[in-house]
Amino acid sequence: MNEPPDLQYNPHWRMAVWALRVGYVGLAVAIAGLIVKSLGSTPWVLAVGVIIWLAAGAVTLTGFFRARHELPEPRPGYWSMRFMLIHDTVRAQTSAQRF
Repeated sequence: MNEPPDLQYNPHWRMAVWALRVGYVGLAVAIAGLIVKSLGSTPWVLAVGVIIWLAAGAVTLTGFFRARHELPEPRPGYWSMRFMLIHDTVRAQTSAQRF
């Protein structure tokens, strides 16, 4: 991935990466909640998963836009930054840990 060097050490970017990782967990809990609810159980697991997913989404968006704002011109486009974010979330180490 062709990340800007400034992005590797940006705390807002790292916050967005970790928030999206938490969002993945929240989405998994929500899916498990749907399965449990379809089996006739209480919808609490689904509610907890959705709340985690929504909160993580808000933190991810905040970190993403703050990190993009702090990059020098010319900034990468939104689509390329989205792919960088997804790439960083599935990688075992963050960008700053590579050096």
